[in-house]
Amino acid sequence: MKMKKLTTAVILFIFTQTLWSQNLWTEQDRAFLLKGLRNTGSELLAQIRELDEDQMSFKPDSNSWSIAEIVEHLGVYEEHLYWDLLYQQHSPERPELVEKVKGNDEALLAYATDPAKGTAPWLAEPIGRFEEKEALIRYFTRFRDEVISLIEGTDKDFRLHFIFREPTNSIWDIRDLHQYTLVWIAHTERHLNQLRRVKEHENYPK
Repeated sequence: MKMKKLTTAVILFIFTQTLWSQNLWTEQDRAFLLKGLRNTGSELLAQIRELDEDQMSFKPDSNSWSIAEIVEHLGVYEEHLYWDLLYQQHSPERPELVEKVKGNDEALLAYATDPAKGTAPWLAEPIGRFEEKEALIRYFTRFRDEVISLIEGTDKDFRLHFIFREPTNSIWDIRDLHQYTLVWIAHTERHLNQLRRVKEHENYPK
């Protein structure tokens, strides 16, 4: 029995050391995140750059967000992403969790087109933090640029550091930092789709 336990411990040690000796987060992974962040950020700015105050504040109905509120919500979450990545990249590496989350990338990206309506946590609810469109743009781009800069420069393995959430027995419970960033790319695309629907409303100011 003691020999069996020792053998298991040795195998686990070798497996762990093997993971630590190689970078699971590849340069292709890094490039994928950077492309997604840049593309969705540029598209958001292109969608709102020429809008006037009436267009920014238009609501399809009393239960829907205006474009200004959508952008505020995205800015709040972008700041949230930045601080999470900044600190969690320095958390202890957890190679034993790699297999648990492996293969979830595509499912997390699918959040961009998930038809289920979500509910923003109170922290990310739009409350009119900014009165002018340019201030909204500065807020979002400040943190999107910081996230991009962090990902460009980090030497941490985003596949070995994790984000944890309240257990729901789903892929959202534990995500590595690469997957966590994928979610925010998908989140931006999701709200870009929402923004486009606002523009398509029959009463939207032209």
